[in-house]
Amino acid sequence: MNPKTFFGELKRRNVYKVAVAYLVAGWALAQGVAQVLPVFSVPNWVIQLLVVLIILGLPVALGLAWAFELTPEGLKRTDEVDEATAAAHKKRAWLYVVIASAFVSIGLFFLGRYTATPAQHAAVDTSVKSIAVLPFENLSDDKQNTYFADGVQDQILTNLGRVSELRVISHTTVRQYKSGEPRNLREIGRQLGVTHILEGSVQRARDRLRINAELIDARTDSHIWAETYDRTAADLFAIQSELAQSIVTQLKAKLSPQQKAEIEERPTQDLDAFELYLQAKTIIDSYINATDVRAALLQALKSLDEAIKRDPNFVSAYCYVARANDLLYFFDLDATPERITLAENAVNNALRLRPDSAEAHFARADYLFRCLRDYDRALEELAIARPGLPNSTPFFILSGYINRRRNHFADAERDFSTAFAIDPRNPNAYNLLADTYMLERRLMDTVHVYDNVLAAGETVPIVRFRRTASILYATGDAGPVRDVLTKYPEMEFAGGQTPFRVWMAILDHDYAAAEKFLAESPLKDFQDIDLSFYFPKSWYEAMIAREKGDAAKATAAFRECREILAQRLLVKPEHARTIAVLAQVDAALGKKDLAIREAQHAIDLMPTSKDIYDGALVLEGLAQVYTWTGDRDRAIETLQKLQMMPGYTNYGRLKLHPLWAPLRGDPRFEKIVASLAPKGQTK
Repeated sequence: MNPKTFFGELKRRNVYKVAVAYLVAGWALAQGVAQVLPVFSVPNWVIQLLVVLIILGLPVALGLAWAFELTPEGLKRTDEVDEATAAAHKKRAWLYVVIASAFVSIGLFFLGRYTATPAQHAAVDTSVKSIAVLPFENLSDDKQNTYFADGVQDQILTNLGRVSELRVISHTTVRQYKSGEPRNLREIGRQLGVTHILEGSVQRARDRLRINAELIDARTDSHIWAETYDRTAADLFAIQSELAQSIVTQLKAKLSPQQKAEIEERPTQDLDAFELYLQAKTIIDSYINATDVRAALLQALKSLDEAIKRDPNFVSAYCYVARANDLLYFFDLDATPERITLAENAVNNALRLRPDSAEAHFARADYLFRCLRDYDRALEELAIARPGLPNSTPFFILSGYINRRRNHFADAERDFSTAFAIDPRNPNAYNLLADTYMLERRLMDTVHVYDNVLAAGETVPIVRFRRTASILYATGDAGPVRDVLTKYPEMEFAGGQTPFRVWMAILDHDYAAAEKFLAESPLKDFQDIDLSFYFPKSWYEAMIAREKGDAAKATAAFRECREILAQRLLVKPEHARTIAVLAQVDAALGKKDLAIREAQHAIDLMPTSKDIYDGALVLEGLAQVYTWTGDRDRAIETLQKLQMMPGYTNYGRLKLHPLWAPLRGDPRFEKIVASLAPKGQTK
């Protein structure tokens, strides 16, 4: 067959028309797949497979067009069809295909466009240069190198985080998107509110190192840059610096000379020390998730001590030694003078080695806040550190902590909102933002924070627990939180749920269940509502016995609790919160005058003018002392003060908690409760 005859035959058999129609229909279908399937969280590989199948279908369609003809009587072999009879039908048929394809394309586009429910995800602000650096995949034969791969990703993220023109999602959040698992990058981009995502892999063999990195536009899932670095392991930090600067260039962000110098600086000369540091850093950054916070922090300190032995000039390691000791002291997990000394020495070493280090000045601010409660000097150190830590979640959390305690709630809300924006899966960030709204009695805003956390992909039950607990505080409706506690019977998070289970059982007068919940918990201490004070188990044993009417057992449990609190005060003698709880215990033991003196001493140590946060908590302790000693007038007078300041004195707790049972029925108390009720609800 000569070429002229061949092309004529292609035309006669409608191969050209089928090609055009298939391309139009295939394009429409591919557009629909790309628009609609991400709405249902379909993995990218499925979407890519469907597009490939559409492409592979083209030669199949052309082959069928050559061999067969569509006629009014159905599908027939081309050789059997009368050309004149089929001509008019052919023209109409292909026109219908093109029109139908256009409608399908438009319909699928709008289906995907308007079923994406953008309100359920972080808004992607395209005016801001934003990026998430996801965990790199470990391709090494030795799987022990997983920490090394995590460290490569962590350091690249840290380097990018120094660039003030970028919004960089922090470590805690991106760790959730584990390597080796299918990733829907568009969905991740929507969840985190970023325009770009960096993925990569690390392969280490003896002293050789290969790092692959790929920058992706999360809005379109298009690959815009990639690079492979094949060098010796000794070049690790140089690779990380080069890679970060390449990303800055690709995103068209400005890099100041100071930022460039910081990115190019090696954190340590010892790779083994670096790996030990990374292990400890991961533990300390996520301490709030630990079942045993004290044990976790001590393990981290052990790794950091080994890292410093290998490299005595490791500034970042000293900073994290200080932070771990600060936390142990602040949360009364080891509130000894030795902890303060260890923290102070670590800070001094970091600043001796790098007087201009933003990280070291932040470490000093943290030490001043947690160990010395010197808020003014802590803020001075934060002001020095701020330019060098534009994307630091711990920085904004500490700034928010201090602003909140100084009664600067607007500033605290701004700080915690920033922390949540750059680290939406960080429990510290979202809990503190939610807690700030709770203190302001904006409890439905607290619920909304947890709605956003769930929309960002968080799945841990504790988020649902705290969301429903906020509903209880706002409305007095215990139903949702009961449902969550029932659905997740094994949930235990630093003791926060056991007290709630006990509370719900007491409301039902099911004291056997309350005792069972308490006995089954392996913990000896349980966090209070504000997650900063640990009540001994004997406190809850006493509360159950008191509600049960077993005076002898309640007295024995309160005496045991008193001994524990007295031991704590030997270590930390002027701790206002401990003294306030001790006062409540003495009130329950019938020591009215002593209890009132203790409660007043706690207030003198921590007045609301110095610290509105702890000040309100110890003032509430005084109100409970008055309540338990029968002095209704002064109890209600103190509650009236509390309702006028930020604090945890809210509708649900006053209405339902057994602590306030002696005041119920008093019209003045009921008026306070009604004033805190949600609009339209006065009972």
